[in-house]
Amino acid sequence: MSMLPSRMLRQRTALAAVRGLRTGSRVMVELKDKERPMTVNAELPDPMAGRRKRIAAFAAFSLATGSALAVIFNYEKTESAIVSNTMYYMRRSGQTIDALGENIEFAGVIPWVWGELNPVAGKINITFSVKGKKGVTGIVKLVADRENRREEFRIHEWSLTVPDKKIDLLAENPHSSFD
Repeated sequence: MSMLPSRMLRQRTALAAVRGLRTGSRVMVELKDKERPMTVNAELPDPMAGRRKRIAAFAAFSLATGSALAVIFNYEKTESAIVSNTMYYMRRSGQTIDALGENIEFAGVIPWVWGELNPVAGKINITFSVKGKKGVTGIVKLVADRENRREEFRIHEWSLTVPDKKIDLLAENPHSSFD
């Protein structure tokens, strides 16, 4: 037998110890000694480690997603034609200008419309806060419905409540419509 150079000897020894047989994209390992089990000399990660951190992160993500959805849906309400027409009418109503002052707008930094605003289904029951130049804050309530899309909305209540009185906006303009 001839002496093999050391590089070739190392390659043969490595190939004999572990042979990588490729099948598709997987590499199958064939051990030299089939009786001896294969061992991993590294510590496996604990799947329960950091559980509280993952739960807290999931809760924070859920809270942030829920808050973002609420803000998006509320923005849709504040920009709807019904709320815009209500604000337009209130800015030109003599009674609301007397109660709130000029420059009537949503109260607060973030305007919030509470309640159901579903003109497609014919259901409106909303409440929101407004303020004017006098610094007085009022609550606008609008309740209306309709049987089908061919009908106009029937307004049941349309009012502005300020600290000392309730103004019936429907009595001021009984022929108001949202269509």
